[in-house]
Amino acid sequence: MSEFSVKPCILQAVRLGFLAAGLILSTTLAQASPFTDLKPASPQPDDASLKPGLAVQYYGVKLESIEKFDEWMGYKDGTPGTPIPMLNYQVGTGNVLTSNSDDFVGADIQGFIKMEKPGRYVFMVQSNDGVWVSIGDKLIYEDPDVHADRFSDELIVEISEPGWYPIHIKYFEKKNSSTLELYWEAPGFGEMDYVPAEVFSHIGK
Repeated sequence: MSEFSVKPCILQAVRLGFLAAGLILSTTLAQASPFTDLKPASPQPDDASLKPGLAVQYYGVKLESIEKFDEWMGYKDGTPGTPIPMLNYQVGTGNVLTSNSDDFVGADIQGFIKMEKPGRYVFMVQSNDGVWVSIGDKLIYEDPDVHADRFSDELIVEISEPGWYPIHIKYFEKKNSSTLELYWEAPGFGEMDYVPAEVFSHIGK
């Protein structure tokens, strides 16, 4: 776990603060329909082919938005990086994720997330700068431009079929500080926490 990361108890305080201010009530809790119809990986990946963490391609580029990152990836290949064990990075001015750079980094992150039980999962994202998150081939969140550390609303996902689901995250850091954190509250657990490393995987070579 990154020593710079926000602790889950602080996240709970953030959630309570939002509720007290009426912000979640006016946004997240007003979400009429959870994200549904997420598609599990088909076929499910063979356990023997899976490696821990999420695969990442890095791009050294100064970006202003996810849209510009998409354009850049359209005509330039990235450089494979050390797999990302889990998304718990709030590193100030240190290196971005598992890259060797502290500024001007784009990261195309892909792999699988295991949701072992059917039911309702609540996700939250904290980012600095832009981020785009898809699970089960469904876009669940984007905050695509340059910004300081900022939490998403609660993102409610409902699944009926347990298993491995594809996860795809596009993220960039322009300069100065960087943050990319993914939290969840899984069925059967009453507390929001980091999505644990053991539920992430990617196809190893």
